[in-house]
Amino acid sequence: MSDHPPSSRRVRGTLEFYSTIPRARVNQKYLLNCVRHAAKRLRHGYHSLSFILITDRKMAKLHRDYSGIPGTTDVLTFDLTEKKAHPVEGEIYICLDQARRQAAEWKIPLYREVARLAAHGTLHLAGYRDKTESEREGMRRLENLALQAG
Repeated sequence: MSDHPPSSRRVRGTLEFYSTIPRARVNQKYLLNCVRHAAKRLRHGYHSLSFILITDRKMAKLHRDYSGIPGTTDVLTFDLTEKKAHPVEGEIYICLDQARRQAAEWKIPLYREVARLAAHGTLHLAGYRDKTESEREGMRRLENLALQAG
């Protein structure tokens, strides 16, 4: 993937945030600002992006059902775009339990870790991968730019 964003001619659609966890406290404004920055890397913009907070249990089920991998993970991204040359439609599931553990481990606020995961999922929709160390470093750099912009 290119390090520079595509031209300024991008389509903007809707960004939606949902939580399946009662009383989950997340800074939605910051999260959506971070996502808007990361979404600048979507070649054709976005039609609709949904960010859904879920528990370990729900994430483990999604992880197993769609990736064939047992156990939980921090974020899963689903590209629902029908045609590749159209604005992106996607769902990004964020495991709040895992985000809490990661925020504690890295000694950062939970809202920041949740926003990072949202930006991470958005970058996956833009075609960025994180299978190799080099790819992970590149995504981390772009996530940090999104967090600074938020």
